[in-house]
Amino acid sequence: MHTLPSSPQPRHWTAPIPGQLRLDVDSAFDANSKCYGLGAVIRNSAGSFIITGVWPGQQASSIGMAELMAVKAGLQMAKDFGHNSLVVFCDAVNEVAKIQRNGIPANEDGIVIHDIKQLALTLDIVSFNSFSRICNGVAHCLARNALHRLSSEFWFDDCKPSWLVSALLADVYAS
Repeated sequence: MHTLPSSPQPRHWTAPIPGQLRLDVDSAFDANSKCYGLGAVIRNSAGSFIITGVWPGQQASSIGMAELMAVKAGLQMAKDFGHNSLVVFCDAVNEVAKIQRNGIPANEDGIVIHDIKQLALTLDIVSFNSFSRICNGVAHCLARNALHRLSSEFWFDDCKPSWLVSALLADVYAS
């Protein structure tokens, strides 16, 4: 794994360089129930959709923890489906900074950050970046959808729901 430096926070969705894939992740969190939904989308340098995933869950301690779990789930999805050259984007600036730091925090976040760093070591190129929420429409829609699901689900380019197509087009054409 080669970790690339983070670039300045973009204000619109941008494609990765040719040969790399872009992984956008997000979470949705219900503070009352502590339930969460995770969403991730992988796209190529043309902006074309490769795969998305949603994961519902229970008992996240905070929205920050849910965001870290979204990064981990997205990396695991990429690895499981053989996508190893990634640029990772998340709209949780503080959580991205925690991942970028050397060392592992000695708290609950540290457990997930350790897992993220271990997963990143199994991939070719990974950089972790934060970006504006307005650039994260697809992952946000996926996370909100996951909040109301009973199980994880994945969609591939040739089989995706219409609500997802609208979000994908909005992200790419807003840029």
